[in-house]
Amino acid sequence: MTTTTSLILDRLDDPEELEALYRQDPEAFRESLDEAFHAAHDSMALRVWSARLKHDEAVLGAKHGTNLWYALGICVAVGALVRLPATWLGVGWYYPRLAPLWIILGLAGYFLVRRPDRALLMAGVSLAVVAVGYVSLLPATRLGEDWYYTDSVVMALIHLPLALWAYLGLVFLGDSWRDAHSRVRFVRYNGELIILTSLVGLAGMVLSGMTVLLFESIDLDIADWYFPNVGIFCAAAVPVGATYLFDAVFNRRTAIASVLARVFAPLFLVMVVIYLIVTFVEGENPFIDRDSLVTFNGLLLLVLGISVFSLVERNGESDVGLIDYVTLALVGVTLLIDAIALSAILFRLVSFGFTPNRVTVLGANVIVLVHLVWICVTYIGLVRRKAGFAAMDRVIANYLPVYAAWAAIVAFLLPVVFGFE
Repeated sequence: MTTTTSLILDRLDDPEELEALYRQDPEAFRESLDEAFHAAHDSMALRVWSARLKHDEAVLGAKHGTNLWYALGICVAVGALVRLPATWLGVGWYYPRLAPLWIILGLAGYFLVRRPDRALLMAGVSLAVVAVGYVSLLPATRLGEDWYYTDSVVMALIHLPLALWAYLGLVFLGDSWRDAHSRVRFVRYNGELIILTSLVGLAGMVLSGMTVLLFESIDLDIADWYFPNVGIFCAAAVPVGATYLFDAVFNRRTAIASVLARVFAPLFLVMVVIYLIVTFVEGENPFIDRDSLVTFNGLLLLVLGISVFSLVERNGESDVGLIDYVTLALVGVTLLIDAIALSAILFRLVSFGFTPNRVTVLGANVIVLVHLVWICVTYIGLVRRKAGFAAMDRVIANYLPVYAAWAAIVAFLLPVVFGFE
């Protein structure tokens, strides 16, 4: 039983407190109402709330127009911030430093417009000022039209948007950020964002290709102008558009990422096992071969994502089935991949010394290993019916700040430790 469900049941005889609970986090209230109604099906208060929320859903479409204008305005702002300054600051200098930041902050801005919060707005402005100032001061070497960055600076530029991802989570969750079940909703949102961004981006690529071909049919070659300008502008705005679809059009009730993860989990399990067997039979050695190590770490992140998204949409009331054993096996295989990658990183550190890349990958592998062990132990307890599925929500949700903290360390501390080399 979720925290919100418990609060609903505790406040059945207090209409004012129920209203306050709903206003605090409408989405969590909606998701928990069915579970509360199942526990107290004779409650008149819950029957009234159920009728009220169903009526709200019926008229929700009337709000799409207003929300669409908000989303379009933020899309234009993000696209302009990503593309226009690059025309005079230089693509090689500007895009790696600031383009990801504007996209993350644009997503946060969308949710702030939907649910204004003065404290979070001020925090976002402060973070934006600090982040923009910091990345602007990171050193780089210019040779002709190209810019070159040291390894520590590259790691900082990659991890700073990941650190700001924590702020996006706070804006998305609002006052319910402490609740594990609510944090899992943020994880779901990230999965849906990836899928919907890919779909919208694919549609945009088809439209762009057709546009260029139509102009070529009248002997006008606009490709060299179109893609660096219109293409980049629209690509930067796609995540905000995908978020609008998830939030306003689908009312945050899509489960595409989780369903795909559960469908492909068995296929990924077979693929990864076969890959590991073939890799070692062919003599590929991640301890020596850097490309093999990179492949192992990429595979680790992919399989970790499949495992997590398979878990977050799991119905806690359903019985343990075959998919649970498949997912548990996938988590186990992911643990094996992480152990191999971690051993290879440690070997390379001892043999070749410390570098920003090796330290970053080492820290990430240790963090993922701890999380995977925690997930695996909890899942075994669930399969053996010694733990409820709410425990899995806590395992996934309560570890998210660790990833954000490591991203912040890499972004701000690693370049200083290595002298920006």
